[in-house]
Amino acid sequence: MELIALGYLGGVFWLLKGATPAQKRRIGGAFSLLIATFIIGSLWIRYQTGFFRLSRMEWYNADGSIPLGKWAIPWYIVLVLLLLLLILFRVIQKIKTMPANKRWLPFVLAVFFTIVYLAAAYFSLFFVFFLFFPFAP
Repeated sequence: MELIALGYLGGVFWLLKGATPAQKRRIGGAFSLLIATFIIGSLWIRYQTGFFRLSRMEWYNADGSIPLGKWAIPWYIVLVLLLLLLILFRVIQKIKTMPANKRWLPFVLAVFFTIVYLAAAYFSLFFVFFLFFPFAP
């Protein structure tokens, strides 16, 4: 989970390529702080629930994943929405530099991308829930 968060941060920095230095500092710093908070919180919850002293199956059978899921699910939703905002911010920056008569196509594609992105995030939320919360006995 921590490696996925670091990969997410790498994707954010890749999206910031070509941004102004002030945007890189502010946006990159905010995302870095959020990811650091998420990683520290998830490691603290794992420590409190005995993840590091029990085997993985013992930890899972003792419902150690439920508190971790209660921490990870809201962060998943927030980080997915923030990534969408960052992508749209970069698209709008590119659209601003285009001639006025050619702006409509990227705008329509951005709206379509947003709809597809939100649908994919909604469906992947089910799999994230399935990782942390046992649905079947």
